[in-house]
Amino acid sequence: MIDNIVSFEDRRLAGLDGTHFSRSDEDVMIASTIESLKARIRERDTVRDHIERMETGEIILHPDDGSAVSPLPLAQLADLLSGYDHMLSIEIDRLEVEAERLHGPYQD
Repeated sequence: MIDNIVSFEDRRLAGLDGTHFSRSDEDVMIASTIESLKARIRERDTVRDHIERMETGEIILHPDDGSAVSPLPLAQLADLLSGYDHMLSIEIDRLEVEAERLHGPYQD
C-alpha cells in the first residue's frame, strides 16, 4: 500500500510541468545568471541616476557642523560612483557573455 502512495506521488510530481521539481542544474544556472544580470543593470541605472542628479545640482551635501558647503566631498562621491558604474558595466558584460554561452542571446 505504501508503495502505491509513493508511486502515485512520484507520478504527480513528475507531471507538474514547469515547477522547481523538474529544473535541471543548467536551468538553475541560466536563471541565476539572468537574474544577476537584471539586478546589476538596475543597480547601474540607479548609480547613473545619482551621478546625473549630482551633476544637475539636485543632490547637495551639507556639513553637519554648519560650515560652508564644499564641492570636494561631492566630487569625491561622484568619482566613487563613476568607478562603481564602470565596475558594474564590466560585470554586466561578463554576465551577458555567460548568459549567451549558457542559453543563447539574453532577452531583456
